[in-house]
Amino acid sequence: MTPEQYKQLSIREFTKAAKVYETDHAGIYEMCKDDYPPMLAELEIDPFDNVLDVGCGTGPVIELLAKKYPEKHFVGLDITPAMIEAARSKGLSNVEFVVGDAENLPFGDEDFDAILCSNSFHHYPNPGAFLREAHRVLRPGGKLILRDYTSNDVVVWLMNTFEMPLARLAGHGDVRILKMGEYRELVEAAGFAIEKLAAQKGFRAHLVAKK
Repeated sequence: MTPEQYKQLSIREFTKAAKVYETDHAGIYEMCKDDYPPMLAELEIDPFDNVLDVGCGTGPVIELLAKKYPEKHFVGLDITPAMIEAARSKGLSNVEFVVGDAENLPFGDEDFDAILCSNSFHHYPNPGAFLREAHRVLRPGGKLILRDYTSNDVVVWLMNTFEMPLARLAGHGDVRILKMGEYRELVEAAGFAIEKLAAQKGFRAHLVAKK
C-alpha cells in the first residue's frame, strides 16, 4: 500500500469510529482511555501555555485539559474530518480543532510548548516525518509525549507479520508497530533528546522527548 492509501484507510476507519469513540460501545478504542492519565501526568511536570494533540480524535484529552486549564490554549489535529466535526461540537472556548496530516503539520515553527500523541503513531506511513515536524513546531525546551504500541522484538515481528495485515483487511488503517530500538533511532534522528523511553504493560511504549 502507498502512504496515501494507508491514510485513506485510516480516514474511512475513523469516520465510522467517530460515532462511538466516546461512548460505552467504543470497542477496541476503549483502551485509549488508559493512556490519558500517564500522558497528562508527564505534561503537568513542566509549565505550559500552548499544547498540540496530534491524532486527537473527538478531543477527549483536550476536553479534560481545557476544563482544567481554561486560561491556556489547546489545539487538536486529526486527519479525519468526522472526528474534528465531533470535537468542534463540544464548543470548547479555549481550543482549536484542525483537520490535518501529522506528517505535514499546518503550524508555524516553535508554536507549541508540548505535543501529545496517543494511539495514533502506528497509523503514520512515515513516522520519521511526524517526528521531524513535531520537533519543528515545538519551542526550545518543549516536549513530545507519545504513547503507542510496542513489545519485545519477537512480539513486534509477530504483530507486524500477522496482526497488522489482518487489521488492514478488517478496515483498520494500522501501518506498523515499532521496536524500542526503532523508537529511539527515529526520535534521536529528528533532533530530540530522550528523557524517558520505556516498554510498559499493555504493549505500550511510553516516550518523553525534549527539543
